[in-house]
Parts: sequence; C-alpha cells; structure tokens
Amino acid sequence: MNDTVEAKHSGIGIASFGISIAVGFLMVAVLFTAAILSAHRVQGSPTYPGQTVVGLTAIFLMAADVLAVGLGIAAVCQTGKKRLFGILGLVFSGGTIMGTIALIIIGLLYASRFTR
Repeated sequence: MNDTVEAKHSGIGIASFGISIAVGFLMVAVLFTAAILSAHRVQGSPTYPGQTVVGLTAIFLMAADVLAVGLGIAAVCQTGKKRLFGILGLVFSGGTIMGTIALIIIGLLYASRFTR
C-alpha cells in the first residue's frame, strides 16, 4: 500500500492568485476609464468628472492587492501544501502594485511640466 499523500494546492494561495488576477483586470479598466474621462475634460479645468471615484477605486484596488500579497506570503510559508498559486499571486499582485505606482509617478512628472 502506498502511504504517500500528494500535497494539495493551498486555499490561501488560490485566493491570492484569484484576487491578484481580478485586481489586475479591474485596475486596467479603471485606468482606461480615467483616460477616457480625462480626454473629455472641459478645456481649462484642472479636474475631470469622476476623478474622485477613479482615485478612490484605485486606492481600494491597491488595498486589495496588498491583501493578495499577504495571502501569497502566507501560502508560500505553509508547509505540506503546493506553493504554485501563492507564488503566482505574489508575482501578479506585486507586478500590479509596481505598475500602478510607476504610472502614478509618470503622471505626476508629466503633470509637473505644465505647472511651471
């Protein structure tokens, strides 16, 4: 009789992976929406309609991505479970966080060119 039990995927890792994928798609949708709203800005107005909603949504999605990072770390640290989804969740959520921060920095640098 074979007493070896194959390790199962970590539920925490699957949750991290699922959250990171969902946040990635939603963040792209939010940034696309922000670009469309910004293109329809009234000439001379420093803001565009919906700017507050877009900003709050991006902050909420970043918080969800931080949660995905925490779940990914917890999944990688689990013993006796497969770590694949935990690692993927860490990579995807980390990439989304870094990409969003990079876009914010690029946007701030671009906007600073026009305030002088």
